[in-house]
Amino acid sequence: ATRLERLVGPLRAAGVQRLNVSLDSLDPKRFSAITGGGDLGAVLRGLAAAREAGFAPIKINTVAMRGVNDHEIGPIVDFCGTHGFILRLIETMPVGEAGRRALDHYLPLDEVERRLAERHALVVEDAPADGPARYLRIGEGGQRIGLINPLSRHFCATCKRLRLTADGLLHPCLDGLGAVPLRETLRDGTDNALEQSIRRALLQKPRGHRFHQSQGRPVRFMAYTGG
Repeated sequence: ATRLERLVGPLRAAGVQRLNVSLDSLDPKRFSAITGGGDLGAVLRGLAAAREAGFAPIKINTVAMRGVNDHEIGPIVDFCGTHGFILRLIETMPVGEAGRRALDHYLPLDEVERRLAERHALVVEDAPADGPARYLRIGEGGQRIGLINPLSRHFCATCKRLRLTADGLLHPCLDGLGAVPLRETLRDGTDNALEQSIRRALLQKPRGHRFHQSQGRPVRFMAYTGG
């Protein structure tokens, strides 16, 4: 979200209402190291501008990494609570070479949940979420925190996600190599042809991810697809 501050207006004008923003640290130096030179100040200004412009909900995605930012989970929870953002904590996923290196810092979110329970009265939401996150509420204020556990709690059986990239490819799974091209159909095809392509992508969704079996086979970088 380093460009969000100046894009808030155009995004709202285009009809965007909800935002997900990656924020793995509130320390400028650590944020820069994690992101390869990212400017934390620009991200925070962008978030403030988005909130002022009425985007809702604004979800903050934080990858919990042992020895990197695990000591910041409490401050990030407090930051999101203060500004009305929904925090979603995510386990590291071995997608691409960078993701496999990140496994050195793997932190099961059950451990994070136990730490949070020492600070707050947590209530598990009974209603199923519309995505992969399992949500908790902090009892004293009602703040929502989502936990996304792709490794310690396999959620593939209930996954309803398809991901459309900027180059017109519809990916049925973050881990899958198969994708259905939509660009030409969007430009020149009929509504029926587009529907059939989307159905084909749905039918290609695998039974489960193969993150642990990614050694030796090509896998897209997470940044190519998005979360």
